[in-house]
This record gives sequence, C-alpha cells and structure tokens, in this order.
Amino acid sequence: MSELRRGFKAWCERAAAGYRRELGLSPHQALDPVELARLLKVLVITPEVLSGLSTSAATHLCVTDADSWSAVTLIEGERKLVILNPSHSAARKNSDLAHELSHIILEHKPTQAFFGPDKTLMIREFDRVQEAEAECLSSVLLVPREALLALLPVSDDEVAAQQLGVSTQMFRMRRNVTGVDRQLARRW
Repeated sequence: MSELRRGFKAWCERAAAGYRRELGLSPHQALDPVELARLLKVLVITPEVLSGLSTSAATHLCVTDADSWSAVTLIEGERKLVILNPSHSAARKNSDLAHELSHIILEHKPTQAFFGPDKTLMIREFDRVQEAEAECLSSVLLVPREALLALLPVSDDEVAAQQLGVSTQMFRMRRNVTGVDRQLARRW
C-alpha cells in the first residue's frame, strides 16, 4: 500500500470510528455495510431487481459468470447506486460493499467503463491510488484497530472474524498491518 499518502491510515481509523458512532456501534461490533449505505443515502440492489434486465442476463451475472464481478457503483448527480453480486458469501459481500462505499466516501472519480467488440465489459482505466485508498478504508471500516485490540485477547481469528462479519483472511490482514500483536504483547 505504498500508494497511500502520509497520515491516510490514521484518517481511516478516525473516519471509521465516526461512522461507527453515527451507527451506534462499539468498535468490536460488526458494521453492516447495508446500514452504512443507508446512512450515506446509497441504494444497494442486486441484478435481479434491475428493471429491463432480462432473466437470462441476470442468470449470467448471478450464476453462469458470478465469479467475474463483485460490485458496481453507479453515480448520477446526487444519486448513488451499488449493484452487489448476491452469489458471494456474506463476508465477501460485506467486503465488496464496504469497498464501493469507501470510493463514495472518498469522493473518488468514477472509472470509465464500456462494452468491447465481444460484448465484454471493459475498464478504460485503473487508478492504483484510488483502489489502495478504498481497500484501506473498507478494511478499517469492517475491522478497526480498536476491534482487534478488544477481540484478540479473548477470541481466535476465526471467531473474531465471524463476529465482525468478515473473512478470516481479511481479519488476519488487518491484524498483520496494524501491528497490534506487538502492542498486546507489551500489555502482558
């Protein structure tokens, strides 16, 4: 994550704490990204409810080729919509939605997309900095440092991850990047 500007990780911790306060959550409670979306006035849907989308297209997106995409954010003026892949696990959907909401919170410039000659969706550009920022903020929203400090002394990684509604992989990544193990070792 060398793309992150100085102080960005600390800003993410403060921002996550602020959103958690607004949602009435303690640091070690699971943040439901759908509730955060409501707070941010972002509509979250799945492809099946899109008007005009054929049954075969919805089946293709949600069954046949479900592993090829996670979530898409559409912004038109002040209206914001996230289309979420319903076929993924709950932990994956939480991560995907938190990532998309992070782009919105950070007011990132949307990526331009278009359909190629073979009718596949093509991305015109990939902004490494924006993606690194959204990855950082989304992981902090779901697994804040304070949650790690509260849960690690009393839970193993799998139980703590489940309590926070994230994958064990995400929980361990946050555990590793924060250095909380060193901090906790000094307490004992």
